[in-house]
Amino acid sequence: GCLLLTCLTDPGIIPRREVIQATGSEERLNQELGYKVLGDPVPAKDGDTENIVRVTIPEELRSQGYRWCVTCKVVRPPRASHCPDCDNCILRFDHHCPFENNCVGQRNYIYFFGFT
Repeated sequence: GCLLLTCLTDPGIIPRREVIQATGSEERLNQELGYKVLGDPVPAKDGDTENIVRVTIPEELRSQGYRWCVTCKVVRPPRASHCPDCDNCILRFDHHCPFENNCVGQRNYIYFFGFT
């Protein structure tokens, strides 16, 4: 039972910038996670023609371990990591389990612990 729950439970994926903007879920995520997931936008410089996302992470968050994910283009909290196998940022990332073909993170760790 725990194997199935570990495989099928969301490990704690932080949605990508494009998904957050398309679904309009920025405010809800900011409330749930307690910080601005998309960071603070930096005004474009004169002559910038490229479609590059420019943001800053407030110094108070940076000093607490918050980092920018260049792949997902979101601010990720401490202990969150980008999984190259799933191509997602995972809250309290532990590892990607090849037996379950799923990441083990904040939301499914208890099931994984029961499985092992």
